[in-house]
Amino acid sequence: MRIKLEIESNNTKIVGLKESGSGLSVGRNWGYAFATLILCMAIAFPQVSEWVESQQPIRLLQRLAKNTSDVTDLKSTAFPTIKGTPVTSGFGWRTHPLTGERKFHYGIDFGASKGTPIYAFEAGLVEFAGWKGGYGKAVIINHGAGKSTLYGHASKLSVRKEEQVLPGQIIGKVGSTGMSTAPHLHFEVRLNNKPVNPRPYLQQHKLSSNYSPRMQAFLATIRWAETGTSRTESYQKLVFNGTFNNFSTHPLIKQCASINGKKTCSTAAGAYQMLDKSWRDLQPKLKLPDFSPESQDRMAIEYIRRNRAISDIESGNFANAACKVGKIWASFPCNSYDQNPKAMSELSRYYQKQLSWMVVR
Repeated sequence: MRIKLEIESNNTKIVGLKESGSGLSVGRNWGYAFATLILCMAIAFPQVSEWVESQQPIRLLQRLAKNTSDVTDLKSTAFPTIKGTPVTSGFGWRTHPLTGERKFHYGIDFGASKGTPIYAFEAGLVEFAGWKGGYGKAVIINHGAGKSTLYGHASKLSVRKEEQVLPGQIIGKVGSTGMSTAPHLHFEVRLNNKPVNPRPYLQQHKLSSNYSPRMQAFLATIRWAETGTSRTESYQKLVFNGTFNNFSTHPLIKQCASINGKKTCSTAAGAYQMLDKSWRDLQPKLKLPDFSPESQDRMAIEYIRRNRAISDIESGNFANAACKVGKIWASFPCNSYDQNPKAMSELSRYYQKQLSWMVVR
């Protein structure tokens, strides 16, 4: 007696179960009912959604059948942009960077530079490709079973409506079209046209590189303290005024301003306000190809490592870690720069807020 799981490869719907070599079969109608039940549970309970995406139901049926050769492999997804691209805004409530209003953010923003490839998360049919209001140039892909993904703020689209796409296929390039302050990819996952948290769907791709949630939250806190925001635009900030758009190298622009009555000149730039001398020091040692957001993150991590703060961050000792890196970042306490550092309590609150949505529950 052999049990076989049948699945429609087009849209990953479970069709039914059969007992091979006998008249017994659980057919298409039962399969649709079962698939609908699972989908409803996934919509109602995020844990079920994550369970389904992890393919554990399929593995369970494989063990029951004791024959994996007859089971379709559903693991066919791709990260929506270059792996390691930092998350600059998560799914949930936030203060909108343009309007200043408290609004719900229905996706995840990745701080990629302009022209970075955008990849189809999963196979499907392009449902929309064009201008979509605040999303700017956007693509929506229908993956079947009520699931779709949206990719917003592109600078260029590479697909058309009703085109079939495969996982990892380039569908556009990152940009800053629509309601956007700087180049980034806005990525949404929708079930029955309702946005859900994309993080569980991206976990298998090690969201935000290999950095732990605590390290991601700590980096976001540095970006906020140094530039006033932890979002995508922080990676383009010049020290006193303006932004830069070329990530091929450090901008090497010197600006001067008065801080507490004292003229101060600096070449600091980017999310972590790296000096030109920092670039000359770290670029060859870390073999950085450019000054992209990913490279800026790596530079910050290296300074955190040099100041022996990584273990404090990973053990949850925020105050110790913040004090250790104070001599690197003037916006942090425990230094004598006299440049109006943030209070430790203020930094800690921001860190905890960032950490709260970075941890997948």
